[in-house]
Amino acid sequence: MGTEIIQSSNITAIIGTDVEFPCQYNIPDKNFESVYWYLQRADQRFTYIGHTSQGTVELEHYQLFVNRKLLSSTLTIKHVQPRDKAIYYCAVRNNKLTFGTGTWLKVELTIQNPDPAVYQLKSPESSNISVCLFTDFDSEINVEPSTESNMTRLKSTSLDMKTMDSKSNGALAWSNSFDLGCNSTFNYTFHSSSEFPCDANVVEKGFETDMNLNFYNLLVIVLRITFLKVVGFNLLMTLRLWSS
Repeated sequence: MGTEIIQSSNITAIIGTDVEFPCQYNIPDKNFESVYWYLQRADQRFTYIGHTSQGTVELEHYQLFVNRKLLSSTLTIKHVQPRDKAIYYCAVRNNKLTFGTGTWLKVELTIQNPDPAVYQLKSPESSNISVCLFTDFDSEINVEPSTESNMTRLKSTSLDMKTMDSKSNGALAWSNSFDLGCNSTFNYTFHSSSEFPCDANVVEKGFETDMNLNFYNLLVIVLRITFLKVVGFNLLMTLRLWSS
């Protein structure tokens, strides 16, 4: 009987927490050199993490532990991040390197359910377009669009806010009617049975272009043109001096 390595098939971790990968192995002669840990990301590349024959090894993002007596090892990832999503392999070297089946790490974002908010975006009246975004509602709320015929809508979904390491539930609708009222755009039910009161205030924003931003963009263009003219004039005068 050869070396047998036992690993969990998959583990789920929340961003910012520590996660442990246990590894148990059976070796016929009860003797081995070291336990190695590797990871394999979606691009199929194997990356060496570290190894040790006994005790604890502290790394910047990982901790390795080996108990030779119990024939076990543990890899700990400190403060899990989205980039840690991968398959983690435990391997034992005993004349040759024997790999386990690997443990798939699934990383989940923190789910936040703050107070509901409704955002309404309106284009200039000439375009007659209005967009409603209902966001930050509880995940157990069933969001149904209203029955207005002139409205296009998406069912409820999750909005990933990776910069905040969180998720938020949201629903979107838009219409060619400039007078679309976002407060009455969606019907909300809790557990698909009782009514859920939504008293979120509408935050109205416009599609109009930022005038200050336009001014600064125009100023930059003028400065670039002026700079090119100065460079061209200096180059022309230098060529004339050389020719004379």
